[in-house]
Amino acid sequence: MELFLAQLVSGLSTGGIYALLVLGMNLITLVRNVVHHGFSHTCIFTMAVGWLVYNKTEMPWLAFLAMFAAGVLVTILSEPLFRPLSKRGADLETIVLAMGIGIILSELIVNFFNSGQVLTFSDNMKIFTAKFQVGAITVSVASIVALVACVVIAILISTYLFKSSEGRAMRAMAQNLRVAKMLGVPFGKTGVLGFLIAGLLAACIGVVCIMCLGYCNAEMGDSFATKAVILMLFAGQGDIKGGILSSILMGVVEAMALAYLPGRWAEAIFYGFMMIIIIIKPNGLFARKAKN
Repeated sequence: MELFLAQLVSGLSTGGIYALLVLGMNLITLVRNVVHHGFSHTCIFTMAVGWLVYNKTEMPWLAFLAMFAAGVLVTILSEPLFRPLSKRGADLETIVLAMGIGIILSELIVNFFNSGQVLTFSDNMKIFTAKFQVGAITVSVASIVALVACVVIAILISTYLFKSSEGRAMRAMAQNLRVAKMLGVPFGKTGVLGFLIAGLLAACIGVVCIMCLGYCNAEMGDSFATKAVILMLFAGQGDIKGGILSSILMGVVEAMALAYLPGRWAEAIFYGFMMIIIIIKPNGLFARKAKN
C-alpha cells in the first residue's frame, strides 16, 4: 500500500508535467492549427539556459528569470514562421517546421551547454529538496509541490481560454479560422498572444522539471515531444480538458507499470494503450460525434 501511494504521487506529478506539455501544444494548435513538435524542446532549452545562468551567477532568481525570457523569446520568434503557413493551411509544412525548430534547439543544447553532457541542477535551483517518510517509502516534497503547481497553472490557463474574450477568440480561430476573421478576430495579434503564453508555460514546465527531475539533456526534448504528441491524438487535437485528463491518467499508468512490472514494460504499456485507443477512436478519446 505504501509503495502504491508513493507511486501514485510520482505518477500524478509526472502526469502533471505531461498535462502542461499537452496544454502548451494545444494552445498553439488553437491559434495556428500547428502540432508544435518543438514545444517540448523549448521547455528543455529554457532549463539549459537556467543552468547556464546559474553557473555563471549563482543567483537562482536570475536563472529563473532567464528561463522565462528564453521561453518567450523562442516562441515569439517562431510565430512569424508559422503564420504564412497557417494562413495557407499548409499542415504538412508546419509539422516539418516544428520538427526543425526542435532539432535546432537540441543542437544548441548539445553544442553550447556543458559539451552536450547531462546538465545537473544545484539544490538552490531545485528549491524543494526535503523528503518525508510514509512508512518505508520516501516521498519527495518537490513531487507534491510540482503536482500542485501543475494543477494551478492548468486551471489558470483553462479559465483564461474559456472565460476571457481573448481566450474565446483563440478557440474561435481553432473552430473556423475564416469565420473568426470575418467576425473581426485579429489573426496576428491573437496568434502572438497565444505563442507568448505558450512561452511562459514552457518556462513553467522547465521549473517543474528542475524540481522533480533535477537534470536535463537534449534527448529529453524528443522523449517529451513524442509522448505529448501521442497524448494530443489520444485525447483529440485541440481538446484542452481531455488532454489534461489523459496526461494525468497516463502519468499514473506509467508510474504503476514502473513499480510493478519488470524491464521496459512501462514504455510498452504507455505506447500500446495509446495505440489501441487511437485505432478504436481515431478522432480522440474525448472527441464528440458530429451531428447530422
